[in-house]
Amino acid sequence: MAITLVFLAEIASTTNENILTEHLLETQNDPRVRAYVLNHYLDGFKGTIFRQTQFAEFEHFMHTEDAKGTPLTSDFLNDNYGELNKRYYGDEMEDDPEIHMEWSRIPHFYYNYYVFQYATGFSAASALAQKVLTKDPAALDRYLTYLKSGDSDYPIEVMKKAGVDMTKPDYIEDAMHVFEERLNELELLVDELEKLIS
Repeated sequence: MAITLVFLAEIASTTNENILTEHLLETQNDPRVRAYVLNHYLDGFKGTIFRQTQFAEFEHFMHTEDAKGTPLTSDFLNDNYGELNKRYYGDEMEDDPEIHMEWSRIPHFYYNYYVFQYATGFSAASALAQKVLTKDPAALDRYLTYLKSGDSDYPIEVMKKAGVDMTKPDYIEDAMHVFEERLNELELLVDELEKLIS
């Protein structure tokens, strides 16, 4: 169960990062510091949830095409990765002329179906942190029990005992809600900081 232990450890470390982010936001009044903390969180969220989901989708595409017998040439993969990147980032983003080849430098693709764990793990960590931050003693006890559990059970079961049911979309929706709240706050702070500079 070594891979599951890494998955659970990743959730634990990311939960603690989320708790630290919340602590910094609660204790910092300087709008520049708050903007930095929010930007750091949002950038990590984007890179972990959206980007890793994009990678997982591309990885699934490669395996599906391989199973059909499609030759996985660099041109074929470049074209499809480029299209996927456009779909994820839209027409507003200026394309890097080399982005279609990015797939070739991502070592995670050599570990079958590993990258999706980053996105699901980050979402689970966000939900778990929100539960701990309520300061409900039962939520804190469940979190401490989770930390002690190691790989004593399947990750889905360990997370259910911690209060996060990863078989339902709620934990992902909760993470998206936190993202939206923090994005809204950052936008307000940027407006405020621009007025100070003007």
